[in-house]
Amino acid sequence: MGLTMHQIDGFINTAIHRLSSESGSTVSHFYVDLRSYQQRITQNLVDQCVRLCQSRGLSSERQGDGLIVTVNLNSCFLNPNQALQYNAALTYTRTVYGNNL
Repeated sequence: MGLTMHQIDGFINTAIHRLSSESGSTVSHFYVDLRSYQQRITQNLVDQCVRLCQSRGLSSERQGDGLIVTVNLNSCFLNPNQALQYNAALTYTRTVYGNNL
């Protein structure tokens, strides 16, 4: 067992919400503690988590006992609800802050 699609969606949703802030960045970074899945971190666990991230267009890199996951909203694969949220966040950011991301 490792990273789940539900957790990936959580990263993407958080990145979308961060976009609506004044700084309005389309890139967010997250840390996943691999020890929360199993005590001994195996290459199989790392590979499984990396593949899941890649399946949604996220990049990930091992960092110690975890993974640094990078969500780039310009290139990740959004589900239909996230696409609507992303569009609303872009519109809000452009309207309120004048950001042209």
